Amino acid sequence: MAGARTIHVPDPSWGNHGHIFRSAGLEVQNYAYLDHRTGTTLDFDGMRAALSGLPRGSVVLLHACAHNPTGIDPSGEQWQELAELFAGRGLVALFDSAYQGYASGDLDADAASVRAFEAAGVLPVACQSYAKSLGLYGERIGAVNFVCASREEAEAVLSTVKQTIVRPAYSSPPLHGARLAAEALAPSTASVSAPAGGSTPLSPRRQVLGDAALFAQWRGELRGMANRVHRMRVLLADALRAEGAPSPDGGDWGHVVDQIGMFAYTGLSASHVDSLRERHHVYLTRDGRMSMAAMKPADIEYVARAVRSVLAE
Repeated sequence: MAGARTIHVPDPSWGNHGHIFRSAGLEVQNYAYLDHRTGTTLDFDGMRAALSGLPRGSVVLLHACAHNPTGIDPSGEQWQELAELFAGRGLVALFDSAYQGYASGDLDADAASVRAFEAAGVLPVACQSYAKSLGLYGERIGAVNFVCASREEAEAVLSTVKQTIVRPAYSSPPLHGARLAAEALAPSTASVSAPAGGSTPLSPRRQVLGDAALFAQWRGELRGMANRVHRMRVLLADALRAEGAPSPDGGDWGHVVDQIGMFAYTGLSASHVDSLRERHHVYLTRDGRMSMAAMKPADIEYVARAVRSVLAE
């Protein structure tokens, strides 16, 4: 990875990826990802062919789960095939992991892609954000994780990262988000006695990620959020079928349920999106991406009727 001048990112990818990499002096090239014939599914054959043609040592960005913006992920078998391709071709895997636990509700399932690459001997680099999974949008925290082949290599990598990236870029990271993630007040049901002076002491602090009970509670809350988004997908797909709205990809709206994460690639065109906004005040990005996390049960019927209306034009 040292000395890399180009990074290969999926088409499409998170809009800020290109800005980040170009500002770091890298050339950004795209590889096939979304099947543009359907607009709603993965072009795995195109993706595999594009990556198979890259020279050894090429750096490739992958989304660990809940691909942004499409919500379309490779299957477990496809991830395994990709891991073997990377190992055989000597490609460098750089994972963007922004939704672990929030995509499927299962921390392990959402890390399966990265673990498949490690098991194949690829030694991935994983950039993680905890803004979504810990609800820390205003105090964002994250980490970059390097999987190394030995302790000596790990020490060398850590030293290099500290000297060439951390120190000149930000030196010391903000502590607030990390402390919010690591600590929490004990449950309010615990009894607290006021001292003679009249002030009430704070309840003892416990580690959210180190305390078994709090960690289990957090995992349960993540699962609840992920299940809620999935329920919106099911309700919307059922409502679109009930309205008789024709799916843009010629299917039965199953892609809305099959995709995963906060967003759905509906397959709607830019003109459909413009009409939804202007005539029905339903707002999507012009590539047809809909925020499923923002959807509420009370919205479903209205949105389904609006979509049917613009598709019937």
